Amino acid sequence: MSFITITVSVVLILMFISLIKEWYSPEVTVFLALSIFILSGVLPLNEAFEGFSNPAVHTIALLMVIAYAAQKSGVVPKVLTKILGKNKRISIVLMKIMLPVSFLSAFMNNTPIVAMLTPIIHKWGIQHKISPSKLLIPLSYAAIIGGTVTLIGTSTNLLVHGLLQQVGHQGFSMFQFTLIGIPLFVVTLLYMMLYGHKQLPNNKDLIEAYQSKSNEYTIEVKVTSESTWIGKTVKKVNLRALHDIFLIQIIRNNNAITPASSYEVIQANDVLIFSGNIDSIMNLNNIKGLKLTAPNEDLNSAYKRYDNNLVEVVISHSSPLVNKKIKDTNFRAQYNSVIVAARKKNQQISSGIGNITIKPGDTLLLLTGKDFMKSWANSRHFYLVSDVNASESSRPEKAKIIIPTLFGVIILASLQILPILKAALIGIIVLVVTKSITTSEVKRAIDWGILILISSAIGIAKAVEEAGLPMLITNLLNFEKPVNLLILCFVFYFLTLILTEMISNIAAAALMFPIVFSIATQFGYNPELFAIIIAIAASCSFITPIGYQTNLLVFGPGGYKFTDFFKVGFPLSILCMLITVFLAVFIWG
Repeated sequence: MSFITITVSVVLILMFISLIKEWYSPEVTVFLALSIFILSGVLPLNEAFEGFSNPAVHTIALLMVIAYAAQKSGVVPKVLTKILGKNKRISIVLMKIMLPVSFLSAFMNNTPIVAMLTPIIHKWGIQHKISPSKLLIPLSYAAIIGGTVTLIGTSTNLLVHGLLQQVGHQGFSMFQFTLIGIPLFVVTLLYMMLYGHKQLPNNKDLIEAYQSKSNEYTIEVKVTSESTWIGKTVKKVNLRALHDIFLIQIIRNNNAITPASSYEVIQANDVLIFSGNIDSIMNLNNIKGLKLTAPNEDLNSAYKRYDNNLVEVVISHSSPLVNKKIKDTNFRAQYNSVIVAARKKNQQISSGIGNITIKPGDTLLLLTGKDFMKSWANSRHFYLVSDVNASESSRPEKAKIIIPTLFGVIILASLQILPILKAALIGIIVLVVTKSITTSEVKRAIDWGILILISSAIGIAKAVEEAGLPMLITNLLNFEKPVNLLILCFVFYFLTLILTEMISNIAAAALMFPIVFSIATQFGYNPELFAIIIAIAASCSFITPIGYQTNLLVFGPGGYKFTDFFKVGFPLSILCMLITVFLAVFIWG
């Protein structure tokens, strides 16, 4: 093997391990791999950065902005709430969720759709005595499968489309995916209505679980007139340096101070609410002037006010908190809130919270200040799971411009009047000129991490091709002679699916594309056949919560285990593989 082949192979293995182990975020990992290829001479600069100028990447960025504007209009949550109504029959509820969500996902990025609708469905389920865990996996699956219906339904489709164009092919039209996407949606809907929902757990949501057990790890300490703490700040008496416990609230004259600032001056008769390790909290009783108390009715009514300030959030992939310990994040000061509980891999944690290392998909239960929603409702640091006041985050008065603009872009691209990139550019111009979206919102709408990941992945695919790995793999698999087309398609679908569940859909599609394209060219098969198979296989990630962002987003709020996704998702994955391969071979074979 040549130096280039060995270098690319080693870097790919290290990249693969890093993605699985989550040493760095996916975009950082893939960009580092691309950087090594540049520095080692595997790729010249112009070829390495082709992905950053690829029209598919620019299209994804523009569609993110349009989707953000549609989200801000506030129309979708209102419509879905009306559609859901009061029906409690789970199969009917799932149909009412999955139909509109899949339709939306066919034309909008599915991650913001799930982020926008999770708090709505979460709240609706609690109000109607249906566990959110019965509804949130179906929400994610509906968004995933909806993305397979059109070219713009998911960034994976656009990535594969861009890779095809990069090697000289025309790529896909808007509705070529529909020939497979619609049957996949019908099967997924019927599967979840008739069988899938029976395999879902009936979990409590984090707020309910915390409230039911809060007495086990919270305690009230009254500051008597003898205390030496009186007149000193919270920071001065070292309440920020306690081990395994933290101050979450101060009750003063039946008023709650939430969260308690480090510079709040302690007064006589204050009641300090602590949370954490109960044994450590009990040590406070040894400090003169502090008295452990049992909440009386009057005080308890004040204490319970914080229930209205409990907000559940899910850590995003792009959050600056990822891979940091909570105690090192200055969380209270930065977000004007305190973490009272956390959920990691279905384990609720209420003590030793400061030592938790934050990962994407972790769910945090926050006790927030009054301006939290206004400041962080649309942050990319985390997704809100608790219900968000629509008046604070939506712009219904702009819906008359935003929604027609969205449909206008879809129609222009669907009828091939304009390429999707130009149609999206017109849409952005309309939204900006009419002030339906501000410049700062445009910046906030674009997920730069995803764009870097996709652009870098295109460069990685180029390096794989330059190193001759596709031909090497073909020889190792003994593909000298043409093999059965169906078998090849099943092999490529299965390999892409496994990669997706282990790393990410975008990385999986980028790694598989040069291999399948090489084999298609070598044996005279239609490259579009294999391209559409790996695009759909990379998207249909149902088996684990880490393969697709929407699964990770509902993982914590639903209180799911990894096995919950496997029990529901594995049979569905097999069904989708059979339908995709047979239809794709029939249409493009």
